[in-house]
Amino acid sequence: MSSGPNSTYGRPNQPGSGAPDDNQQPHLLSLKVMRLSRPQFAHHAPLFYESKTLTSEKSIIPTPLSSVAEGLDILTLSDLSTAPTLAERHENSTSDAASVQIRDFGLSQMLQLPAAFGNIYLGENFSTFISLNSEMVSEAVHDVGMKVELQTSSQRFILYDTLSQPQTTMAPGTNNVVTVSHEIKELGVHILVCSVQYVTPDGKTRHFRKFYKFQVSNPLAVKTKLNNLPDGRVFMEAQVQNVSVAPMFLERMKFEASEYFDFEDMNTTNQHGGQLVFGDAVIHPQDVRQYLYLLKPRIAERGMVARTTNALGKLDIVWRTSMGDLGRLQTSQLTRKAPILEQVEVQPVDATIYLKNGQTTSADQIQLEQPFQLKLRVFNHSAQAMHLVLSADKLKMGPVLLSGRCSQDLDTVAANQSKDTTLEFFPLAPGLQRIGGLKVVDTVSGYTKEVDHLCDVFVQ
Repeated sequence: MSSGPNSTYGRPNQPGSGAPDDNQQPHLLSLKVMRLSRPQFAHHAPLFYESKTLTSEKSIIPTPLSSVAEGLDILTLSDLSTAPTLAERHENSTSDAASVQIRDFGLSQMLQLPAAFGNIYLGENFSTFISLNSEMVSEAVHDVGMKVELQTSSQRFILYDTLSQPQTTMAPGTNNVVTVSHEIKELGVHILVCSVQYVTPDGKTRHFRKFYKFQVSNPLAVKTKLNNLPDGRVFMEAQVQNVSVAPMFLERMKFEASEYFDFEDMNTTNQHGGQLVFGDAVIHPQDVRQYLYLLKPRIAERGMVARTTNALGKLDIVWRTSMGDLGRLQTSQLTRKAPILEQVEVQPVDATIYLKNGQTTSADQIQLEQPFQLKLRVFNHSAQAMHLVLSADKLKMGPVLLSGRCSQDLDTVAANQSKDTTLEFFPLAPGLQRIGGLKVVDTVSGYTKEVDHLCDVFVQ
């Protein structure tokens, strides 16, 4: 099926020389197959010419091509010759650019049929027009049946079947037309198989089969970039590239998170929709659009599973071509290399900073040389209980030092449980400062976890 949409297929075979047997004689029916696709806008080369008069400051001077220009002005080769100018649409505009006509862009109001079979992409709807024609002159053909199948590398779909109960009688010179459609869900080679069976006027049953092969390509290429945060959240950037030969309009880009995550769509200016942050929805061939999602572990009880699973979710993409054809593609499960989860983990409980006077502030509102408290949560991710001691190494802490005792006994923390504690810090330098230099030791097993970077604070 690599020919144009007006090409025909399945013409009767020519008889060989000598006395042919029944299988070698031409068939009384012929089969024609055409792909159904939308037409395209016809393009034409616009003809530019000077106006029939030139205007100077003092007078209007006729040009030598006045008669030619006047003839071109009244010549109407198409409807676009009388199309309104942009100035008529914008009455208040006085710029020269507003006088440009639509035809100057090389567009036309005429439509033309595709001159070739074209490309078929994954997720599109493949439609075919099949015409079964009687080549008889005076006699009818009886019990006509036809079966249309679409075969892929792994499956076989029956699109139309009347072979089991062939009851159609075709008079001489008539035809029987069928339109079949199928949503393409596999890549690779597809074969359209058309089988025809009929009974000749002298009572013989004959049949023939035709095969039409075409290739299905991928219209989009999807790549992901991931940033795993210490608290289990994941920033996922999806890069969608148009690898087809025509522009497309991305009508919907929907992320379906796996059962372990909730997510936040960060691609619009507000939560209820709005202007896209990373470009518009029209994507030209080889162009790339970026989409950003923030994944959060769904519930605390399954937080461990969410932090160690490699399944993130799927992208459901719906697009339209320049003529409105619809396509839909769902990616396979987007995966990651699961981060290694250590036995002991230390995280700040929230972004709230507690001052000694009982007030609270945020991590960007800390005053120089004013102590503040930070609430921490220590997790035991191992399979056994631990007796944990939290301590600090002032040589590794930097400008934000631990105030008070350098160690705290957290007592016993059961397996897969956590314990909260509060530490007081004293900032010695302004600016963005790192809080770190902490260490957690299991006194039973001797396991040690060093926390070089806990969080950042801004000291004023």
